[in-house]
Amino acid sequence: MKKRKRTPGGWLSGIFVALLIAILAVNSSGSGTASHDRYLPLVVKNAQIRVPVGPVGGTFTALVIDPNQNKTLYAGSYVSGVYKTFDQGDSWYQQNNGLTNLKIQSLAIHQQNSNIVYAGTYGGGVYNSYNGGDDWQASNGGVLGNHIIYDLEIDPNNSNVIYAATRVPPSLAGNIYRSRNAGASWSLLIKGDVFSTPDYFYDIDVNPLNSNELYLTTHEHGFYKSTNAGVAFYPINTGVYDYSARSFALDSAYPGLVYGAVWHDDAVYRTWNYGYSWTNSRVGLPVNTAVYRLYADPFGGTQKRVFACTYGNGLYSTDNFAQSWTSRGLNGERLYDFIVANGSPKRWFAATESHGVFRANAGDSVWKGVMGDLRLNAVTAILQEETTDQVYAAVYGLGVYAVSADGLVWDELTQKLADKGVIDLAFYQGKLHILTETMLYVSDEVGWRKIGLPEGKISVENLALLSEKVGLPGEVILDHLEQAERTDNSKGSSAKAVLPLRLVASGDNLYLGTIGNGLFMRVANEWLAMGFTEQSVPDIAINPANEQFYALACETTSSCHIYQSRGEGWALLEFSLPGVNVNKLLYTKNGLLAGTREGIYQYNIPAGQPKLLAGEGRNILSISDSNSCNLAATGQGFVLLSRDCGDSWQEVALENWHYQAVGFLGSQDEVLLIGAQEAGAAIIPLE
Repeated sequence: MKKRKRTPGGWLSGIFVALLIAILAVNSSGSGTASHDRYLPLVVKNAQIRVPVGPVGGTFTALVIDPNQNKTLYAGSYVSGVYKTFDQGDSWYQQNNGLTNLKIQSLAIHQQNSNIVYAGTYGGGVYNSYNGGDDWQASNGGVLGNHIIYDLEIDPNNSNVIYAATRVPPSLAGNIYRSRNAGASWSLLIKGDVFSTPDYFYDIDVNPLNSNELYLTTHEHGFYKSTNAGVAFYPINTGVYDYSARSFALDSAYPGLVYGAVWHDDAVYRTWNYGYSWTNSRVGLPVNTAVYRLYADPFGGTQKRVFACTYGNGLYSTDNFAQSWTSRGLNGERLYDFIVANGSPKRWFAATESHGVFRANAGDSVWKGVMGDLRLNAVTAILQEETTDQVYAAVYGLGVYAVSADGLVWDELTQKLADKGVIDLAFYQGKLHILTETMLYVSDEVGWRKIGLPEGKISVENLALLSEKVGLPGEVILDHLEQAERTDNSKGSSAKAVLPLRLVASGDNLYLGTIGNGLFMRVANEWLAMGFTEQSVPDIAINPANEQFYALACETTSSCHIYQSRGEGWALLEFSLPGVNVNKLLYTKNGLLAGTREGIYQYNIPAGQPKLLAGEGRNILSISDSNSCNLAATGQGFVLLSRDCGDSWQEVALENWHYQAVGFLGSQDEVLLIGAQEAGAAIIPLE
């Protein structure tokens, strides 16, 4: 992030002040309340020198309620662990002690002993807690330690029996496991390689009236069932024409009544005969409705109200056995989970993508965000306009914001833009350009104008480069692309756009780095391929003096190399340390800097080998500079700061989040703005 040239001043006192604040913060911190970190107002263990700023939000994938106390709920964040509330969402406590994987995919709670809670992670298996989430321990039985746990289902008739729907990337063949001893050990029931093509499972439900009867959804092969507690499964797809199954809801008041959700436009199916035949039941649902989850109100009468969590169309419910559906609000939201809390009043809770947890009184379409001061979205880019010093920040799922010089005021610029999954920002030809998963937008007099991306293919193998940046699993990103293709009429039915990753403007040129499709340049309103056809390009650096171009190209997520433009081609810029992987590039007045997994290196091109500047052994996720000779670099739980063009550095320790964006604020670079993958933005005062 560049700034106009200014006279440096007060930098030494700024460093001392920052260090003094850090020392005082550590020495004056309290221990919290009952070993919890409370988030209203935001208080973190050992205090902090960073001040959270920016929009409140977060992606929450799972909700469970204490069956014995309707004011106590657990919420699973995809990127920052488990949160607990004792007052139905007015305040939250972080519950991560013992969790080594904070990507929560599913939750389950014991119906008799509510101190027992289970958490299914994305890639870290199952954890359980015996004290209401205060402490967690792995519960994988030596089997599930590296599995994605899409669903956890406790047998309502025998709490020692637990089912888990899992997958181990990159395989697309999922698994269903069963534990008969509350998670101490697990046995495999079915693997997703039994189908014509490998497939995985999203949801498994136990019939509360008959524990031998299991219902299973598959990603691409529809609905399945077992009548012998998982010994064998068979398809139940008569009358089903959309096999993108996602969820079930069973009505215990009517044996044989089952609802099934699908991802494509058929939305919901219903059966009265245990799945022997189905009818489509989507009347009242919008066109192109994708249903992620179904939920039957456990506190209803003999006929249970059923809720449908849609992906982009809010919440719907039916009171007439799915003969018709009625909107219940949250229009435009992508919903992952929903629960009902009994009481006076009865309340509804919804977990959403990017916007956190919402609450409403039952029957009311007026929803309230109940996130306290939690900022749990990914900050994907921080950019400064050189002519005005105005700083912009991209928050994935929440849009683009103009940030004040002190970092405290954030004004959204994308209120009228529905596509808020912003990946990167650039100033090109005097206008702000924003890059999302499916489109490039440019600001003009009437709003945001679309610029289509080049055509290409999606490289599923390298989705990790983007999923880590935006804080969403690769499956969800693919769902985004599929949904955009179905709903955006401006796209041709056969043309598929590349999956973008990086946007850089230099002079008269605009460059686009992609996943698995190489590098492109915008020329005369067309995209011109520049090489690395089957590689990913996560970063680009340009010497403004001679337009010398440097590209970071990756064959895999762990094999990235720097290339230098040479005429019509590219030359590998040799790195002197074997095995050192590069994450970021930045061209400064002192040459090319590379942020690697082993520190910051400087290239003095054309002579000399790279020199280690700072952060030896540190994984550098972002680097930024200013024309005042200030440099900042961030990684997991730290900031490195230099006020003398990189000759000397000071490290400041932070909370253990992944800080992947950084920039300076203020006329004298007196504030550092940092953006995390999982904890939003924060400012650090330097003077």
